[in-house]
Amino acid sequence: MSDRFARGRSAEVFRMEDGKVMKLFFADYPREYAEAEFKNTKIASDLGCTPMKVYGMVEQDGRCGFVMDYIDGVSQNDMPGKNPLYLLKGGKDLAHCHVIVQSKSSHELEDIRTHCADLLEDETMAFLSEDEKSRARAFLLSLPDEDGVLHLDFHTGNVLVDKNGTCTVIDWMTAARGNRAVEVAMMEFLFSEAELFPEASKFQRKLFSAVRGFIGDQFFKEYQRMTPIAASEVDKYRLLALLVRRSWGIEFERPYLTRTIRTLITEYCS
Repeated sequence: MSDRFARGRSAEVFRMEDGKVMKLFFADYPREYAEAEFKNTKIASDLGCTPMKVYGMVEQDGRCGFVMDYIDGVSQNDMPGKNPLYLLKGGKDLAHCHVIVQSKSSHELEDIRTHCADLLEDETMAFLSEDEKSRARAFLLSLPDEDGVLHLDFHTGNVLVDKNGTCTVIDWMTAARGNRAVEVAMMEFLFSEAELFPEASKFQRKLFSAVRGFIGDQFFKEYQRMTPIAASEVDKYRLLALLVRRSWGIEFERPYLTRTIRTLITEYCS
C-alpha cells in the first residue's frame, strides 16, 4: 500500500500495489456506518449503478474499511478547471447517471419510508410537535413499498469523470430504496437551497450559485426529456427528501428545512 492520496471527513483513501484502492475509516468512526457504506456500495456496484467494483471489508491498525477499484478521474466540480466547455454538458451527464441508477431496483437497501419514520425521533426533529410527528409517520408508512435505487447525495462532487468521459457515481453511504420522486425532490433542494462552500467569499458564493443554477437547469431539462415525472408526484415525496437532509444538521439549511417540513406536514399529513 502506498501513501494516501485522498482524505475526507471520515476516512482516508490509499492506493494499493495491485492498482485497487482502500478506503480506511478513522478509528473513532462507527463500524456500523462503515459496514453500511460497504454494503450499499457493493449493492450499487453489483446492480450496475456504478462501474466501480467493490471487493471486501478490511481491518488495519484498528481501523476498518473496504477495497474498491481505483477511478482515474476528477469530480464534476473540478472538470471545468480542466475543460471549461464541460459546463455545457455537466448537467446532462449528471442526468444520464441518474437515469442509469434509477433504472435499477433492490430490496436489499433500506426502505426510505421506514428510515424517515425513524428519523422523526432523531434530536434534529425536536422542532416538531408530537402531533406533527404522529401525522407525518402515518403518512410516510402509508406510501407504497417501492424498490427503486436512491442515492440521496447525488451532486457534482460525487460523480467522477475519467479521460474517456465515463462517469462513476461514488459515496453510497446514504443509499436507500423507494420512489424516484424522493431523489428528484432532493436534487431540487441541492440545486437551490443547499449550503455552498461555507469558506467561500461573498463573490465566490454568487459565482458558485450561478454555476449551480446553470447546471441544474441542464440537469432537469435532460432528466425530464429522458424520464418525465409530474411536479405533483415530486411534491408528494418531498417530505422524505427534506427529512433526510434535516437529519444531517447543517446549520445554514436549518431555517428553510424546518419551515418547509412543517408546511409539508400541514399540507400532506392530515
